[in-house]
Amino acid sequence: MPLPLDLRVALAPRETYGELMREPVAGGWRRALERPALVAVIVGTAVTLSSADRVPIGLVAMAILTWSFVPMLQLLVGAIVSGIAPARSISMARSSELLFMAHLPWSLWVLVMTGLTAFTYVPLPQSVQVVSLLIPGVWTSMIVLAFCRAVLGCTTRGARWLTALHQTMIWMLFFGYVFLVSGVWARTLALVGW
Repeated sequence: MPLPLDLRVALAPRETYGELMREPVAGGWRRALERPALVAVIVGTAVTLSSADRVPIGLVAMAILTWSFVPMLQLLVGAIVSGIAPARSISMARSSELLFMAHLPWSLWVLVMTGLTAFTYVPLPQSVQVVSLLIPGVWTSMIVLAFCRAVLGCTTRGARWLTALHQTMIWMLFFGYVFLVSGVWARTLALVGW
């Protein structure tokens, strides 16, 4: 039995992306938006589960809608990276679909962290949670690098540059969001007298 495609991308990204580039594909934006929709479902369900004792469908649906900005921003970052790749030979929809296959490490991280906090009594210090971000961060960087080489047709140097750009934008959005919702901005303004 063959491994699921997203797992194959996660475990052997360069080879799997190479195979996918050789296959004829029908689809378009509808197909390209399936994985971002799944990410919205994972994030929305995880947020609901981690903040409520039960998971009513209405609350999950609201969380999915509320947190759908996460995959939308990731789509935007992917479009920027794919759009500036000089040798891209596929449609933006197909490029987005293939890039979103790199989301498996983050989806697993969200599911594991939610499972640990919601279903166990094991205290998970915030420092452990923060350090654990390195695992999907590094893993995703390796997948994105393979994506840039195999899908976007970049040189090694170009792939490294686009991977660095992609990861910088993603992490800036992440830390910008954390910065805004944590109240640091308001406290900083209060500190300077605004």
